Amino acid sequence: MTVNEIKGNKLAAVMKSARLLVRMNRAHADGRKSDTLYYQMLANYCERILKAKEEGRFFAAHSVFFPNEILYAMDIPSMHTEMTAWMTALFTGETADMLAAGAELGLASEICSAHRGLTGAYALGVLPRPDAILWSNLVCDNTAKCGELLMKINHCPGFFLERPFRNSDGEIQYLVAELKDMIGFLEEKSGHKMDWDKLSATVANMERQLEIYRDISELRKATPSPYHIQGFFQLLNTYYLFPGQPEAIEYLEAVRQELAEAVQAGKGAVPNERFRLMTLFIPPMYRMGFLEKLSQEFGAVSVTEPFFMHWGNGHLNPDRPLESIARHSYMIPEACSMYGPLTEESIKTITDSARDYKVHGAIYYANNGCRHTCATVKVFRDALSEIDVPMLTVDMDVVDPTFNSEDEMREKLQQFFELLEQR
Repeated sequence: MTVNEIKGNKLAAVMKSARLLVRMNRAHADGRKSDTLYYQMLANYCERILKAKEEGRFFAAHSVFFPNEILYAMDIPSMHTEMTAWMTALFTGETADMLAAGAELGLASEICSAHRGLTGAYALGVLPRPDAILWSNLVCDNTAKCGELLMKINHCPGFFLERPFRNSDGEIQYLVAELKDMIGFLEEKSGHKMDWDKLSATVANMERQLEIYRDISELRKATPSPYHIQGFFQLLNTYYLFPGQPEAIEYLEAVRQELAEAVQAGKGAVPNERFRLMTLFIPPMYRMGFLEKLSQEFGAVSVTEPFFMHWGNGHLNPDRPLESIARHSYMIPEACSMYGPLTEESIKTITDSARDYKVHGAIYYANNGCRHTCATVKVFRDALSEIDVPMLTVDMDVVDPTFNSEDEMREKLQQFFELLEQR
């Protein structure tokens, strides 16, 4: 069954929303500098893709955790597929048409809504059509399977990047060979050549980004914790979309400075911090404002998101850029906890974070279409229970707002806060 194209452009809507938020932040004397930098960075990202499409220049679409630092070094505009679906849900709330179109193409509701929505968006023609699809087996089977369908819908070539499960010198060299093949593919299809000096500089900047992320995580250990709940999505989006980019470093440095000043002043993200929470997996994007209100109302602050913010140890070498990019893929927090064998070390990361950040409870946002993360719910609940940290599981969908209502979520979260109050 085919779906007729309709008017409208979801990415343009995200860009307009980001520009509006830039103006709003600049208009408020107490607006955070980091927010202005972030939304400007996001608006520029969307504009670059839209302009490339308008001018007929080559641009690519890539899946989550694909090493888009290589695309930056080759001056190839690129669009993050899953994050585009998430941003559409967050900034526009308009995902019903995308999800319906995905269903019309035969994608079952058990499939991740980010991929269902993305496929539907391309079928509807409400996202710019790429000249190449790039995808990998990181971090789930939905991602590994999506590329061929997107190639078919967009009538374009693609490249699948295979990243081995385990981390050893042999696997690293295998991935380096895969990266070289991908660069050759992109050079042939795009006409752009790899700028190896630019790639080395990008890797050096990625190392700086990792250092700042670690500094930010340390600052969030303070009591009261200084970081607001919506900031998590900004940090997540920054390392998804802007690896090794100067504007990302400027934004992260602003966040670090703001948090350092708040810690020095003893100022928390909420006026009265009562509950320090650990967030596991991604909250529903379309309800970030709602969750912020609850945070303020109940004095509940997410102080750590170990699935996404625990970068651990390890360093990158600009003199060996492809090897560094390969090693970086094993440092990604999600890759450690949601991809490949679930090791004792991965579980220990969760329990250590609970202790280090002095959390009172954990909230696991169980995304309906994410089978591999939902499979870990009991494992992490049991591990946290052993150190006397209760965990609430909130069934939800990261893109589809019809899965549950704000009232349902509020009731579950309020009951959980009442339980924490009694402890």
